[in-house]
Amino acid sequence: MSNTSNYWIPAGDLSEGQALLLAVPSKAKPDPKVYPMLLAEKLQDLIDQDEKAAQSALEMSQEHLPALYQIAQDQPPKWWGTSLTNSDSMHSLLSHLDWSKPGKVQPLPQQDSLRSLLEQLP
Repeated sequence: MSNTSNYWIPAGDLSEGQALLLAVPSKAKPDPKVYPMLLAEKLQDLIDQDEKAAQSALEMSQEHLPALYQIAQDQPPKWWGTSLTNSDSMHSLLSHLDWSKPGKVQPLPQQDSLRSLLEQLP
């Protein structure tokens, strides 16, 4: 994935950081049924880039986000992207998406680290 890829950035009751966490590579607004798969793939790509950093990011806040810590402890790294997408914290954030709005498609100048993205979870 090059840094000039287009990303769909969702609309909704989200901070800018949360919207970037939920942004997925796409040239148009994705189907809501396909979206979780795209999000899981994006997260998994970040995990695969640096597995040790990803593990550290998942374990960063055992008290604040124990479910993320458990993902790092209980799942093999190849499942972390899907497990993150299916986590309660992510579902809470996803509930703020407004699918009735188009969102926007644009290149992201730089992909954030997994850690900085996970810090956006409620």
